[in-house]
Amino acid sequence: MTCMSCRQNANFEPGRVPGHPVWHLAPREMAWEGKSLAEICAQIKDPVRNGGRKVEDLIYHIGTDTLVGSAWAPGFGSTPAPGAQKEAGALVEAWIKTGAVVRQDNGHHSRINECTCAAL
Repeated sequence: MTCMSCRQNANFEPGRVPGHPVWHLAPREMAWEGKSLAEICAQIKDPVRNGGRKVEDLIYHIGTDTLVGSAWAPGFGSTPAPGAQKEAGALVEAWIKTGAVVRQDNGHHSRINECTCAAL
């Protein structure tokens, strides 16, 4: 969803309105709130629910994409995401390069493909 009436190329601090040249809300399918780690794991693996990306594409998307980076610089009065974007990108890259292993709720480790089945 885009709305250029309020959203501009940069944050508008007096109005507490975040901005970016290609600002838009992420699709509802991309939301993580209230999901378990296994559910998030399945979601980010699924191109239908991750913006059509391969898992390897998430390294750039999370670590470098300036629109995603807005989460760490949301503007006056908003709480930034914890950590830093480069740190998040480095963590995603390390996770992917080591096989995208995720700890299941039962304490066992599983590759992301196996996690996908367990989460659904």
